[in-house]
Amino acid sequence: MMLDEQTVQSLLQYFTDSDKVAVRSAIGEYSVVLGGNASLNLHWNNERVTIPAVEAQPGTPEAVDAITTASRPISGNAFQDFVKVRNEFQGTIQRGPAQVEYYHSSESDYVGQQVAANWNRDLFDDQLNLSLGASYGWDAIEPVLDDDTNAPADSKNTLHWNAVATRVLTPSTMVRVGVELNVVNGLQHNPYRNVYAGGTHVPERHPEHRQRRDAFLKLNQYLSQRSSLKFNYRFYNDDWGIDSHELGTSLSQYVTRGISASWQYRWYSQTRADFFRDEYVSVTGIDGYLSGDYRMAALRSHLFGVGLDVDLTALEVGTPVLRHMAVQWNYERYFNSNNYSANFHTAQLVYRF
Repeated sequence: MMLDEQTVQSLLQYFTDSDKVAVRSAIGEYSVVLGGNASLNLHWNNERVTIPAVEAQPGTPEAVDAITTASRPISGNAFQDFVKVRNEFQGTIQRGPAQVEYYHSSESDYVGQQVAANWNRDLFDDQLNLSLGASYGWDAIEPVLDDDTNAPADSKNTLHWNAVATRVLTPSTMVRVGVELNVVNGLQHNPYRNVYAGGTHVPERHPEHRQRRDAFLKLNQYLSQRSSLKFNYRFYNDDWGIDSHELGTSLSQYVTRGISASWQYRWYSQTRADFFRDEYVSVTGIDGYLSGDYRMAALRSHLFGVGLDVDLTALEVGTPVLRHMAVQWNYERYFNSNNYSANFHTAQLVYRF
């Protein structure tokens, strides 16, 4: 087997939010051209999540409420920081218009797997591309059992389809439209989260079946002065009663040869799920369902981002090692109407063999 070209990339991501939850991700990617119009891409990620300890005196109402409604396994001492590690692997083989993929994610109480396939074809002198995709995922969930959590082992499976059309309208304009459908069955709530209902705390419960549908539109426009503008819109709805709209735009600009900057903004709005309430009068909730997940509530959010890419190859740096490198940095600020905010910092180092 002849290896024509190979690339190794590393990426370090760090995330924090308004509740001081921290996520560190160490990501690696390896790509190689196998020959015969085929390529292989490997992706892995070691993720470390740190949830801060409950900041209240043991036995106080504040401490009890913080522990019983926490979205984490309450094993051991809840007044100490909780740390969880997740390992992720993804392998993709592409040959001509076809692509197959396998995904595996594991953590102490959750194992997720997925197989996927995609096919695409160019038409009208490569001015139109049609793509069809499907995947099937199966997850095994084994909650950590303790005095506060008695949820049994469970599972979830997801069947996904998508169809996407990409059209080149002019030499500087491209448009993409697509539809997606997901059918999910199994455990879809957090087995560690409790909900205050009927004057007490009861386990969260979501329906076991969910059909999710969305359609999207993307427009890419090249502008003068080596800049480009991207616009996207997505409409989503499901049989839990959630409808959402998402609008996003980004602007990219070359500062000089080998250096480019980008700016982005995204607005999002959704309705609440049929069974979501800020307060539940009865322990049975709404038709037997209860949720403490703010993502099931009515929601509006904003995201702002800036980025900088430096390609040392294009800058013709004299040092042999640096000449094969590129550096990327991004910062994003997110906040929503449910009193949640987060900062995303991403730094990436690319080395080309």
